Amino acid sequence: MKKINFPFAHKLALSMIVLIVSGMLLLGGLIIHDQNNLLEKQMHSYAKILIHQLAASATEGLLTSDTLNMDVLVKNIAQNKEILGIAFYSDEKQQKSSNGLIPASLDFPDSVNKVSTILWQPPLSDTKAEKSIIQNVFFSTNLPFLSYIGSINYQDVIIGYVLLTFDQSLFIQARNKTLYTIVITTVILIIFSIILAFFLGKHLSRPIDDLLHASHAISKGDYKTPFDESRDDEFGILMQSMNIMADGLLRKESVEKALSRYVSPTVAQEILGNLKSINLGGEQVNASVLFVDIIGYTKLSQTMKPEKMNQLLNEYFSLISQAANIYGGHVDKFIGDCVMLVFGVPKADEQHSYQAILCALLIQKIISNLNQQRIAKNQIHVDFHIAVNSGLMLAGNMGSEQRMEYTVIGDAVNLAARIASYTQNNEVIIPESMLERPGIKENFDLEKKESVQIRGHEQAVTLYQVNSCKNKNQLNLTQNMNSLMSADFNEK
Repeated sequence: MKKINFPFAHKLALSMIVLIVSGMLLLGGLIIHDQNNLLEKQMHSYAKILIHQLAASATEGLLTSDTLNMDVLVKNIAQNKEILGIAFYSDEKQQKSSNGLIPASLDFPDSVNKVSTILWQPPLSDTKAEKSIIQNVFFSTNLPFLSYIGSINYQDVIIGYVLLTFDQSLFIQARNKTLYTIVITTVILIIFSIILAFFLGKHLSRPIDDLLHASHAISKGDYKTPFDESRDDEFGILMQSMNIMADGLLRKESVEKALSRYVSPTVAQEILGNLKSINLGGEQVNASVLFVDIIGYTKLSQTMKPEKMNQLLNEYFSLISQAANIYGGHVDKFIGDCVMLVFGVPKADEQHSYQAILCALLIQKIISNLNQQRIAKNQIHVDFHIAVNSGLMLAGNMGSEQRMEYTVIGDAVNLAARIASYTQNNEVIIPESMLERPGIKENFDLEKKESVQIRGHEQAVTLYQVNSCKNKNQLNLTQNMNSLMSADFNEK
């Protein structure tokens, strides 16, 4: 399963955070810009109003050349901490009275009621200027001063000018306070938005997490994990579809299990994996067959009730089937009192002959052990003919289009079935031709038996009895037998 490095919930939260933060920064910038403009307008408006009031108060003094009147106005205005300088000028631009910081270069308005703005940098020549500059260190120690100069009019005639120099520190403080408030508010909202975005991302991605967990369960073969279909959005439709898919997979698994009871699991997988190519016919393969046939079945069936006979067959055949699975074989069919096992098909196995003989020896041990148990319980026991053969055979679907089965046929199969009747109680017999197979002579203790004439064969067939293994597989046979018998006992 591919590892998730960056979950969707985090991606969703990050997208929300980027949008929210971008929006907050943009909104904060716009608010700061608007606040600056508003504060500047308020300051300009305040300055113009004050200049017009001073101009009205100084009109009589300028007309009568009463400097005392202007000195009083200057003295009174100079006491205002917001104003750093004030001056009155005649219409000839001669200074009449002044106090505080006055710019060296003046831009006198040339029309009635016009107010000019002057930004200037004063020399640090007096303590008042130095004090004001020190107060304005938030942005720069060289903050320019702001002066306003307006005309003094009488009957729409300019008779003089009034100048005011304002302390910008108040404006700066107001602007900084606004900026600080906006920045703090924006940061708090951003932090809150980040937390909210992660919670929303986790909440909104919960259906995806549910789908992810369920898909993991389905990939592991657990099709019983239900989805909540109560949602009325796209996820609800998707979950409903996933439930339908899981139900289909569960039915498919049930079909596979049911089919595996009638054919081997390997054959069932082969059939289900190639549903579009199920046709009559087959291919020639090199494989092995193992026949296990009850001795004296006809007489036994005449003396036992059918239910008891069925129980006896199932007990032996169940263990024989499990033994085949250990060595890569499978039950091809049950023929009354006989079991036909196949090795090397449908999945090829180069050691099919070797595995088939090992399986035969394991079955021999199982039968011997089970017979001892049944004798101890005073129950009927049975012995078997056991024969193995390998060779070329036809493997595929046999029968008709309406009913078919996967099996193997051929002379090698017939020979194994016929030589089985020449065995004694639970002996394992193979034909001489199998001695040429890889690993047979080297790994098994073989005993030459009689040569028999088999129907369909011109020459006699020499038989060999397999007594045991020569290597550690003998110990493995005992361990496998104990494992199977123990499992069978626990099931009972």
